[in-house]
Amino acid sequence: DYAVFAGIRLGTASTLESMGLEAFSVMMFEDPDLVKEIHRRFSEWSAQVVENLNKLDIDFIWAYDDHADSRAPWVNMEMYEEFIQPYQMIVARQIKKPWVFHSDGNVLPILDGLLKLGMNGLHPIQPGAMDINRIKKEYGDKVCIIGNIDLDYTLTLGTPEEVEIEVKDRIEKIGRGGGYIISSANSITNYCKLE
Repeated sequence: DYAVFAGIRLGTASTLESMGLEAFSVMMFEDPDLVKEIHRRFSEWSAQVVENLNKLDIDFIWAYDDHADSRAPWVNMEMYEEFIQPYQMIVARQIKKPWVFHSDGNVLPILDGLLKLGMNGLHPIQPGAMDINRIKKEYGDKVCIIGNIDLDYTLTLGTPEEVEIEVKDRIEKIGRGGGYIISSANSITNYCKLE
């Protein structure tokens, strides 16, 4: 069996890509209304896309909006709640299907805010950035955890046996009780070993 999904943005990645992370960061202080207006326009456009997606015969929606690097989010919780969350909520309110939120890096400092968007799944729980055991313990009853199979070594440089060991470990530890979907810790790269 297969599931069919549509990939979207909640407006944040589009805002960051259009402004650049450095300009976005500076403008939050120098011209906050401009940042909010740009984000609002991208989010309203995404909300229109979602209205159409809701009518299609798809199984779920996958929202790609990176918020962090491996160390920390690009904004703190206060900035997230002012500059990002209200505009993401414009899109999230329109989603009528199950949906997954994707952000690379360590989103733990803003995760409570992110979960208010109401997503059903959280991807990719990047190893080295987030502790999947902690995420399962603290958030496993609130959201389905997706991912965490390492791309830095296991899927790119490891052996098939090492992949099997890591997958079985995640299923045994994180899959216990449900709420976990095996997946890579990000998009599958073209340099992952096919086997």
